Amino acid sequence: MRLSSTLLLVVVLITAVSLVCIWFYPSFQDFMETNTAWNGIRTFDNESNVAVISSLDMVPGSPDKSVLIVIPGIDYSDQELAILKQFINDGGTMLLMDDFGYGNTVLKYLGVNARFSGKPLLDPLFCYQNQSMPRITDFVEQVKERDISVITLNHATTLNNVITDQVIAWSSTSSFLDINDNGAWEQGESQGPLVVAAKLTMGEGNLKLVSDSSIIINNMLSRDNNKEFIQYLTQEKGEINNILVDSSHLVKAPLDTAKERIMSLQVALSNPYALLGIIAVIFATVFWYNFRKGETVS
Repeated sequence: MRLSSTLLLVVVLITAVSLVCIWFYPSFQDFMETNTAWNGIRTFDNESNVAVISSLDMVPGSPDKSVLIVIPGIDYSDQELAILKQFINDGGTMLLMDDFGYGNTVLKYLGVNARFSGKPLLDPLFCYQNQSMPRITDFVEQVKERDISVITLNHATTLNNVITDQVIAWSSTSSFLDINDNGAWEQGESQGPLVVAAKLTMGEGNLKLVSDSSIIINNMLSRDNNKEFIQYLTQEKGEINNILVDSSHLVKAPLDTAKERIMSLQVALSNPYALLGIIAVIFATVFWYNFRKGETVS
């Protein structure tokens, strides 16, 4: 075998092994669908039949009965914000889940008054394990009717500038907003009840806000009524919705970026015309190689 053929074979084998390793090696990044550890969303993805989109350009043009879950870990361009606004105005439901990210950038562009406070919500009395995991038991009647009595948040914040008719859930009277991050209530810091979830009407659609994105991760989804609460937010009227999760604004590791590119390639290869083209290229390459080999022998 010629040296060039050996090198080509080695390159092909290394590429194939690398792709297989990237595909099967699990992610450990927050909110990644391939992450089966405590901080991923594999469980939510499997149980709710979620479609993860890698770009807001994949948002459907006819969003009726579609729910877009947005976790804003990375800032948005004006073009992306325009897509979100159009999605809601055309009848879609956007579930914006944030604590200390870029949620307020989205809210400002949408032209609503509500804001994420951006400071930790602590509850030393009604909590799970520690005060950074407050338990929420105060809901509007529509939520209670779905047999939802308690949810647990994980390093959450609160919502400001929300009117009473927009509120879905409040924290307890023992909770407070830790403005100076010292872990204890001090004079001047807001005390509960504080708003942690809300619903706003925009155009033909709805904007739903939750001041914690962690309730959908693997180790929180089954905590108390977290799963049922997310189902209420995404299927409020009992309808089966098209649930999308935007992964384009999640903080990713290089492994996650590589996985997304492989998935995109897989989708592209599922097109019969693309597959036909690849077969043609392979056939032409083999034919060219055999032809050159025949020339060398002669």
